[in-house]
Amino acid sequence: MTGIDVVGERPWGTHFCYFYETTDDLLDTLVPYFRAGLESREFCIWVIAHPLTEADATRALGHSVTSSGDIEILPAREWYLEDTTFDPERVLAGWNDKLVAALGRGYEGLRVAGQISWLPATQWKAFCDYEKALSESLTDRPMTRLCAYPVEAPGVAEILDVARTHHFSLARRHGQWDVFEASELDRPNEKIRRRDEEQLRKSEERFRAVFENSAVGIVLQSGDRSGRFLAANAAYQRMLGYSAEELRPLTFMDITYEEDREANRRLANELLEGKRQSFDLIKRNRRKDGTLMWVSIHVSLIPGTQSNARLFMSIVDDITERKRAEEALSRSERQFRALFEEAAVGIALCDSAGRPFESNRKLEQMLGYSAHELRGMPFTAFTDPEDAPADWSLFTDLLSGKRDHYHIEKRYRRKDGALLWGDLTVYIVRDDRGQPMFSIGMVQDITDRKRAEQALQEAQAELAHVARVTTLGEMAASIAHELNQPLAAIVADANASLNWLTKPHPDLDGVREALTAIVQDGHRAADVIQRTRQLATKTDPQKVRLQVNDVIDDIVALIGTELRGHEVSLRLDLAPELLPVLGDRVQLQQVLINLVMNGMEAMAAVGDRRRELLIRSQREAGQVLVVVQDSGTGIDPDKMHRMFDAFFTTKPSGMGMGLSISRSIIEAHGGRLWASPNAGPGATFQFSLPTDSKSEA
Repeated sequence: MTGIDVVGERPWGTHFCYFYETTDDLLDTLVPYFRAGLESREFCIWVIAHPLTEADATRALGHSVTSSGDIEILPAREWYLEDTTFDPERVLAGWNDKLVAALGRGYEGLRVAGQISWLPATQWKAFCDYEKALSESLTDRPMTRLCAYPVEAPGVAEILDVARTHHFSLARRHGQWDVFEASELDRPNEKIRRRDEEQLRKSEERFRAVFENSAVGIVLQSGDRSGRFLAANAAYQRMLGYSAEELRPLTFMDITYEEDREANRRLANELLEGKRQSFDLIKRNRRKDGTLMWVSIHVSLIPGTQSNARLFMSIVDDITERKRAEEALSRSERQFRALFEEAAVGIALCDSAGRPFESNRKLEQMLGYSAHELRGMPFTAFTDPEDAPADWSLFTDLLSGKRDHYHIEKRYRRKDGALLWGDLTVYIVRDDRGQPMFSIGMVQDITDRKRAEQALQEAQAELAHVARVTTLGEMAASIAHELNQPLAAIVADANASLNWLTKPHPDLDGVREALTAIVQDGHRAADVIQRTRQLATKTDPQKVRLQVNDVIDDIVALIGTELRGHEVSLRLDLAPELLPVLGDRVQLQQVLINLVMNGMEAMAAVGDRRRELLIRSQREAGQVLVVVQDSGTGIDPDKMHRMFDAFFTTKPSGMGMGLSISRSIIEAHGGRLWASPNAGPGATFQFSLPTDSKSEA
């Protein structure tokens, strides 16, 4: 297509001239000429000269067209002249290079238009020879060229020269067109006839190759309302299971699924009535064996000629598998949406800034915000300020790839200001390149559980206090003895001091030593009272950094009398420079006293060997281990699994709560308490506590 209505279609290799009167005439012709070339996937070159400028061409075609890379605008003097000299061979070689480059880049061919106003009069003969050579060189090549001449410029001789060197001439005067065919086109010589026949043969061969070897179905049908099959390629025959002969008596309605026939018929009628140039339709066809298949069809109407009737051409693609995949995806999306909306936990999909772009009803109910309010609100905005930094730190680790998910218990701040405890798990979803796409957060409301845990902790603290007071009652005699010793020493030292002061020459050095001893014994008594008060006082657990060896020293100061009363020797093996732990001093004292008292009671019936109690501390990987080992009667294997159960005891007067409370305390500190029989006599109880991470850092 030339894009010029009066000319219509012309074969490749056409070289024609155009005589124009005004600049508007020139633009009105060249713009549709180039647009037709661009639509046909041809590379275009506009060799521009007076009266047009490059800016004129850009405005006429549009900036997006001229910047697309499919068209090149060249100044005529730069292209045709070199040092003011016109060299036809150089220019012809240049066109050849342009054509080769265009074909190499995948274009169908080359479309050129040029103006003659640049040509010096002295170069006219050389230029006419060049135009004739160009016409001959274009014969078998995919190139079309238009040469524009102003009407007032050439004389009669020049017009004849121009007409002889082009296949035909085109003139526009006073808005009217005239087309002058050259004699070669009126009476084609043998070379042109052979060229046209060869081009037709090649075109038919190309079409036949495309038709037969295409991976998609291609169908030709009669261009009337019946749509009878005229030809179908192998791919289409395989799709439907029909041979070409079996298809020939059928129409498109015969192979179209009943529910899709009306839409297909309506579109075909609109095509026949000129309401559209083509149509696309996704429909179902019925194969020869009766099964259904999904197809995507593109149908166009090929106009008829004097010797051929018009016909439908359809490009048919089997999309059955694609439709199945789409239906499976749609089903999966419906299932996900149902799961998402009806889930018993809150769910949010968040962007890389932690802003929800999707939230389910449960989360909206939990937080008191609507989906619209949550959208775009960073999760830190509805997280309790004390918990937000830890949550954000884990989230940034997730984005950076340090982890693929994280889990945290945190407090949420509802829209009404109330606090809500949530158990949050967050996963990251990445694209094929590993870049974060979005995160999925799932929140379970654990407010009731947290309240129950708080109540349980309070009950356990109450029970632990009762157990400590009970233990103190059992140790009352020992504690009294521990107090009597320093008090008796204080009384003795005080009496001695009084005697020394009543002498004629008071023994002041002796008095000074006695008073020093009184102070020391007073501190001893005060320490016993302080430790006893700590164990007896009912206080909330307070975890602080402390040394386990200091806790061991605390209880050793309280059990001296008990050791002597039970005739037990104590051996300490305490590792130096232990890292501190984070714990409640009183609760850890309670655990140690309980284990020590149990060990002494286990050795009460032993009379054939030495009664020895070992307390050892040592450092293990990231933990501190405390061991309490006795040489008593050991552990009954049948009762081993129940030792830490509440209310289970082997003592006639025992409550059965000591070991159960001790295990709860250690586990609340992030540690573990367990028991094992010794290789020889006795049993070993030991517990581990994590060291304070700040200390390790």
